Amino acid sequence: MIGEQVAEALRQAHARSIIHRDIKPENIMLTTGAHVKVLDFGLAKVMRDQEIDPGDTASVLSMPGMVFGTLPYMSPEQVRGEELDGRSDIFSFGSLLYELLAGQRPFEGKSKAELISAILTTDPAPIRNAPLPDASSAEEQLVRKCLEKKAALRYQTMSDVVADLKYVRKESESGQIARRTPTPGLVATTSGSQEQGGRGIRYATIGALLAAVLLVAGAAWYWRSFRTAKAPTGPSVRAVNSAAYDAYMRGKVNVNLENPQNNEAAIKLFEEAVSADPNFAAAYAELARAYAIKARFFAPVAEMNKWNEDAEVAVEKALALDPNLAEGYFARGLMLWTPYKRFPHEQAVRAYRRAIELNPNFDEAHHQLGFVYLHIGLLDKAQGELEKALSINPGNTLARYRLGVIEMCRAKYAHAFEIFNSTPLKQSPTMLASYSATALFRLERNAEASATIEQFFRDYPKDEGGLVTSVRAMMLAKAGKKSEAEAGIQHAIQIGRGYAHFHHTSYNVAVSYALMGQPEPALHWLQVTADEGFPCYPLFEGDTNLDNIRKNPGFVTFMEQMKQQWARFNDTL
Repeated sequence: MIGEQVAEALRQAHARSIIHRDIKPENIMLTTGAHVKVLDFGLAKVMRDQEIDPGDTASVLSMPGMVFGTLPYMSPEQVRGEELDGRSDIFSFGSLLYELLAGQRPFEGKSKAELISAILTTDPAPIRNAPLPDASSAEEQLVRKCLEKKAALRYQTMSDVVADLKYVRKESESGQIARRTPTPGLVATTSGSQEQGGRGIRYATIGALLAAVLLVAGAAWYWRSFRTAKAPTGPSVRAVNSAAYDAYMRGKVNVNLENPQNNEAAIKLFEEAVSADPNFAAAYAELARAYAIKARFFAPVAEMNKWNEDAEVAVEKALALDPNLAEGYFARGLMLWTPYKRFPHEQAVRAYRRAIELNPNFDEAHHQLGFVYLHIGLLDKAQGELEKALSINPGNTLARYRLGVIEMCRAKYAHAFEIFNSTPLKQSPTMLASYSATALFRLERNAEASATIEQFFRDYPKDEGGLVTSVRAMMLAKAGKKSEAEAGIQHAIQIGRGYAHFHHTSYNVAVSYALMGQPEPALHWLQVTADEGFPCYPLFEGDTNLDNIRKNPGFVTFMEQMKQQWARFNDTL
């Protein structure tokens, strides 16, 4: 087995305190006798690449100083520029083995930034779902353990990897592990190269056979050609100041982690990038994204407009520099669909659609488009976009969570709770707790709903946006505890005003008043909900907790308006 021989070569290297740092198909040579040779030990320490192109030995400027390796096969710690040990080679070996078995790389991206983000945050798709799978479940588990993001969770030594590979091979040869049928056309068989059981040898790439010939000349060419790093700016690639690219790549790592500390770090790094290179379109786009996140979630109310204005300026600079930059249109969508802009649904949809036209594999653009569709009641379209996002990036937990919100809008509370209960959402505990508790409340599992709420308040005394407080008020209203419900409503409104997702709080307030038989305040807060980003007609139509006010003339008029708007959205968006 190719993988077993590569693993044995690495085991011997590690035993001599040698870390390869550049395991990839091009550095694996298959001789005519079906013996594997691992090439290029240590060469990555001196090779530099001007283009930073996936598939070539690259110098990726993701941390201060130079980080060497080949990007699609790098470990997370290698991408971050941390000190490496043999476990980094184990991750790279796992990427190689995944490609051998699945016929495709475990991590992909339309740009270097996307690829780095995938390595750092995304779990590879199951090999069994690959177009050309050739792996047993035992092999898949072995690969998964090699590809753990945290080095402490991986195999700790290549000796352990070799031992498990030998075990899997022996079990496969004895027939105790069922195999999938190898795909014709991807298996090369030569006399004397077949393993027991008739399985042939899959070549990783034709380039691997040429690696030894090109090695010396290639190294010299890489060294001579190194001048400046390059960064993606849409479909074209232009030279970028290396300091700017360094800051940009580190900012990309931080902006994906939506918490106050990483958001501040991302803003600082992207500001450094555009200061070092004022024509760096992609950096302006990411800066706009970071500003928009700051304004939406972390800025004090008095500062929100300032951060939103900064986001708007950065978006326009990005698109002026590169009118075909997918990340620019994505950032425009984020900037538009905010309380600051009064949630212009059509404009936001157009921005996200343009981003997807330019990059169909932009999972977060699919996610955010689905997010807007959900809020305006186009539930089937929302589900389609969220499922596309998850097919591209199965690790997008927010997209999965929002499939549960769609089920809540369809009154399918049991299925919604299943989704919430199986979705880790560390970056948004308030939303998860509020919807989990609401699902339990709708299923009349009130004790569990109350326990969920109380546990949330123990863990997070600050109820962001008043969301969980409003759920508790809703439960008190249904229980007939009107004075306590009213106190909860007022508290939710007080702490929730200015929050980006306040429309969910205001909807719960409207439901609370409806449950207490008070149509006037219920209608007021329903109108607030619709005006401030959540005109979800199917939710309003199907929610039985609004039944107390359905015959109210004002509610009838409101629902007629919502239905007309929903039909227009459905026809035009």
